Amino acid sequence: MAMIKLEQVSKYYRSEETVSVGMKNISLSFELGEFVAVTGESGSGKSTLLNVISGLDGYEDGELFLFGEETSHYTISDWERYRGTYIGFVFQNYNIIDSYTVYQNVMLALEIQGYNRHERKKRALELIDKVGLTSHKNHKASKLSGGQKQRAVIARALAKDCPVIVADEPTGNLDSASAEQVMKLLHDIAKHKLVVVVTHDYEQVQAYATRKIKMHDGEVVEDKKIKKADIQTLKEVPTPKKLGVLNLFRFAIRNLLATPKKLLFLMIMQILVISVFTIVYTNQISQIREVGLEQSSVFPLVPETRVLIEKRDGSSFNASEIDYFESMRNVKAVYEHANNFYNESRIYVTKNNIFDYGRGRVVATDSAITLNQRDITGTLPKAVNEVVISSYYDFNVGETIKINYGDAYGWYQEGTETSIGTFLVTGIDNLDRETVYFSESFLNQPTSNEVMIDQSRLSRLEENIRYNTTILYDSNKIYIYIPDNYPLTVDLYIEGDGDRTVLSNQTITFYAYDVDYNEVEITLSNLTISEPEFYSYGVMLSEDAFSDLRDTYLLLLENQYLITPRQMISLSVDGYYAGNKVIDTVDSDLYKVYYPANISGSLRELQVFFLSFLAVILLTLFGLFLYSIVHAVTKNVMNARKKDFAIFRSIGANQSTLAQLVVLEQVMMSTIGFIITMLLITFLGSNITFLTADLQYMELKDYFILLGAFMAFGAWLGLRFNKKVFKQSVIETLSLSRGE
Repeated sequence: MAMIKLEQVSKYYRSEETVSVGMKNISLSFELGEFVAVTGESGSGKSTLLNVISGLDGYEDGELFLFGEETSHYTISDWERYRGTYIGFVFQNYNIIDSYTVYQNVMLALEIQGYNRHERKKRALELIDKVGLTSHKNHKASKLSGGQKQRAVIARALAKDCPVIVADEPTGNLDSASAEQVMKLLHDIAKHKLVVVVTHDYEQVQAYATRKIKMHDGEVVEDKKIKKADIQTLKEVPTPKKLGVLNLFRFAIRNLLATPKKLLFLMIMQILVISVFTIVYTNQISQIREVGLEQSSVFPLVPETRVLIEKRDGSSFNASEIDYFESMRNVKAVYEHANNFYNESRIYVTKNNIFDYGRGRVVATDSAITLNQRDITGTLPKAVNEVVISSYYDFNVGETIKINYGDAYGWYQEGTETSIGTFLVTGIDNLDRETVYFSESFLNQPTSNEVMIDQSRLSRLEENIRYNTTILYDSNKIYIYIPDNYPLTVDLYIEGDGDRTVLSNQTITFYAYDVDYNEVEITLSNLTISEPEFYSYGVMLSEDAFSDLRDTYLLLLENQYLITPRQMISLSVDGYYAGNKVIDTVDSDLYKVYYPANISGSLRELQVFFLSFLAVILLTLFGLFLYSIVHAVTKNVMNARKKDFAIFRSIGANQSTLAQLVVLEQVMMSTIGFIITMLLITFLGSNITFLTADLQYMELKDYFILLGAFMAFGAWLGLRFNKKVFKQSVIETLSLSRGE
């Protein structure tokens, strides 16, 4: 039974306007052991015949039999399996991987056919030596001469250890000496194989051919046996082996490293795209997770970089507890004397004891070690009386300022200020954070346990009780007033017309406001009031009654103006993400955790939903924009590799293997690019404040989401390219790549 048999096989080439005949009604058979020379003029159909019997190209009419089996039903996968199992190729145009070395080209064939990995290197070196290229084994194929390339291709064909070698004009581009070497090599390997050589110069192959086939206009005009061939029987059918995962990794790494300039270009593009998208992504994440957060009114000076801890039993912290908090992953520093930050008060700055209503109020207090030297003008404070303040306050380095506590903004009155001290400005925070940054010396000094009075708040409360107090009379709330130099004989005097009734032992409810304008009810008993029959004017309160009212009111609201030192510590963190992690870590049964900058507002859920919706739209549009750029660049790079993929296919790599290969390459580039990008962004983030603020929200799941997205995107590009390549036959791809 003939190994390969053609019965009335025809092949046509179609273009948009014409149909040309490649070969028609060909009936031939080929046996192992033959050395067949196929000759004819250009365009006679000899290369078409070679492509059809090797499975590089299909046919339209007739039937091609392989070992007696019809092939007209063969799919692309069937032809791939046939080529990978039985056929070795030697082309006129070499079709060698130019970016590979001679050794890598030969190893490629051994790897694709699943050759024993422990013997590959030895086998490759033997074949390279056999074709006389040992001295050039590590040379890139692009640097070889024509003869050397052709010998390297023969070594690669031999490496497949397949029963059929097809050679299309193997000496067409060679000088006579090189041509003789190549023909002798082909003859030497033909003893147990079928060798089919297409040549326009029969004399070069005449000495070795056992059979001559001549073609003209797509038909066989001569089929002549030159000498007796040693016909062989294929005793063992080669079994194709699947390329292992480790080999795929080697294959992918070799492909990437073989073209360092392309790799560098693609990596730079990957890093740029990943960097831009990651920055936009983290910015959106940070906005979503910070939206709707409000500052605690109890701890108005605590920013998002500080968390307060208090023991539930109110006792002091011991050394082991301090060590515990210092060892926490998200804690940068622990301050035992948290009251030095003036967490529960409000503070303001003055120069020459002049308070600037527009710029004096301080929003937060923090440690100077949280600052980046690049963000300030001047130096960080070291001494107890040194600070860094915001450029918002319009002070200069070297100036002396006074820092007071009390809610002075809009309520400043002479005599209500309470001084924290006089400080030297050593640095200006250029980011306008309206924060006072104390030195470590100041923050680590012991604090007093005395109760502090916020004089400004106390003054506001006294104003409220004196000028904004009402009673409910005749279904209306009426303001009371305290007359000057007008002694009253009753506690409460209600003006009006008509006779008055004096009532004793009365209970009256007064309505006043606290510092935040929340209404407060104060009830006084045992009052004597004078009530007219007809009311028309107002209500007066005696000084004695007012004194009782004020004392009751201030006692009720003493928590709003008395600052009682609490046994608290302050933990320094990077921001909201780290602060929330600390909250999750601390044992809530033992400690109270306060994160004053992280209070959820009433509309937070709605704001989060709205921002999340906008973020999805923005990231989608931005991703599509970046995709268009990456796709255009990657498409051009991939198209340049079509020839290499056609060669892989001719050697025996199937669609599945190449799909895995190209996906693996893209995933590896995406992964490496992502890692480099994250390292780069992390480095820059430690030096660029806005990046630091955004990056703190990047949780492990966010990194995996981004990495997965980039890997999926790279894999998708690779699969699209692979699908496009396999829409064409190997010959079509090689022809197009030569044209390009």
